[in-house]
Amino acid sequence: MRCFTVIYAAIVAGGSGTRMKNAPLPKQFLPIGSEPVIIRTVRAFLAVPEIDRVIIGIKPDYYDYTRKLLDEAGFESVILVNGGKDRNSTVKNIADEIKASFGIQDDDIILTHDAVRPFVSERTIRDNIAAAKEYGLCGTYIPSADTIIASHSGAFVDKTLDRRTLYQAQTPQSFGLKSLYTELSQLSAEQMSSLTDTCSVFTRKGMGIRIVLGDRLNFKITTDEDLALADALAGKM
Repeated sequence: MRCFTVIYAAIVAGGSGTRMKNAPLPKQFLPIGSEPVIIRTVRAFLAVPEIDRVIIGIKPDYYDYTRKLLDEAGFESVILVNGGKDRNSTVKNIADEIKASFGIQDDDIILTHDAVRPFVSERTIRDNIAAAKEYGLCGTYIPSADTIIASHSGAFVDKTLDRRTLYQAQTPQSFGLKSLYTELSQLSAEQMSSLTDTCSVFTRKGMGIRIVLGDRLNFKITTDEDLALADALAGKM
């Protein structure tokens, strides 16, 4: 039995990109600068020496296509697994692969990250590792820059929320791997799909998540406008 901590990066790449207009491929495969989004995202994690293994959960239809992209980029060490029907089932599949192939030790850490956040910084990744080691549970957030309102009808404002207490969630979201595996294993398929992020696996039970400050460049590519912005940024970085 090994006696050292392993730090995993779990990249969730199972989306279909339904909000992209006329896109020929899911958004994680679209080019920004000179390479696909997912390759830039993987490179960000491989560049951090503390990361021991990178594992991608991919939509099964694109398994072979992704493997080819990774091999062409020289990322043969990156592990590829079939994703699930939703985010958390994909994370569970990744955790199952880790358990089967490497085992899970008490101090192992997993960083879960959206494949379509290609501009995650080394500082953010390292801050997640440090916070996960110290607190066990952490997520990446930025303070809300805009005034946020609540509306039940979608037509009239019900309430203006206090911006000073509001944050936007990003990824990575990072955890002790053993505790994440235990919690995911207890969820039903319905619960898996209803929880919108992986931190919710813990917050639903009242467990506190340590805040790691992110940055605005770590945005999620969701729309055509996001893709255009990412392409412009990639050309300058």
